[in-house]
Amino acid sequence: MSATGLSLSKAALFTVVSALVASRAAAFEVAVKRVHAPTTIVTASIDVRDMLPDRFKRLVDEGGVLHLRVQAELWESRPVWDRLVYPTIVRVFRLARVTSGSQISIGDSAGATTTQPSVPNPLAMAIELGKNDRIDRSSKYYVHVLATLGTLAEREADDVGDAVFGRESESNSLGSLGRLVFRTMIKVSDYLQSVSAETNTKKMTGAEILAP
Repeated sequence: MSATGLSLSKAALFTVVSALVASRAAAFEVAVKRVHAPTTIVTASIDVRDMLPDRFKRLVDEGGVLHLRVQAELWESRPVWDRLVYPTIVRVFRLARVTSGSQISIGDSAGATTTQPSVPNPLAMAIELGKNDRIDRSSKYYVHVLATLGTLAEREADDVGDAVFGRESESNSLGSLGRLVFRTMIKVSDYLQSVSAETNTKKMTGAEILAP
């Protein structure tokens, strides 16, 4: 092969590798920034990055709705069987284009709805895992997080919610709470199409988690 041909081959290989690295860097992912107990509650600070792969961006731009489900668990690391310290915590976010413009509405199952110019990157959240009295300073722990982004059959979910709790316009405060819990318990298997990412933190001592 000539020197020119070899140089072209190297350039082509470099382009392919760069594209792969760039696509991997822009992939949907979840990261735990910190696990600590600023009060009496152990809290995980979590970032979900690059939430809109092309196929989902087109769906939102065309008026579709996405749901982001974030599941967080604190585990105690033990020699034989690791132990789940608290029940699994699930947060669900609903993302949709605002009808009257190009902004994005982000509804949180924790109760808040915000409007943003675009989807935040990263989407940062603080998830409360449980009371700090279950943490032993000398034991080791890690947090497992699973994030799933995808589409749901929303009309079907609404119909089931109406049947169980009454229509939103007619339901009392108890019914409204029931609807909120129902939506929070959306399972990964409910998604029509989805992409998922998960991570485990490094192992940390209880003393690290409880440190001020």
